[in-house]
Amino acid sequence: KFRAGLIDIYGGKCAITGCDAVEALEAAHISPYRGEETNHTQNGLLLRADLHSLFDLGLISIDPSTMKVVLAVQLKDSSYAALAGTRISAPTDPSLTVSVEALKQHMTWTGIEQVHEA
Repeated sequence: KFRAGLIDIYGGKCAITGCDAVEALEAAHISPYRGEETNHTQNGLLLRADLHSLFDLGLISIDPSTMKVVLAVQLKDSSYAALAGTRISAPTDPSLTVSVEALKQHMTWTGIEQVHEA
């Protein structure tokens, strides 16, 4: 149900890359799953499977003030470096926008420094 909801509100595309191979897309919880209270689409991102893994490991996060991808230093010289600074897609329904508070918590948990552009 959670994944189906995210597929619907993100138009079947990865929020970061735009990948439209639904079979490769997973429902990522921003704040860890703790039952029904965390199992809602505003606490989720539709991500390509590899990005979901990196998100869960704290190697990728989303800056809540810019809605752009930030990477851990371990990925700065990897093929994922090209994703740094990418703005995530907005849900098709603006009332279902991702939780800024959940993104703040994820960013804090990861320890990745926020990047603010001049």
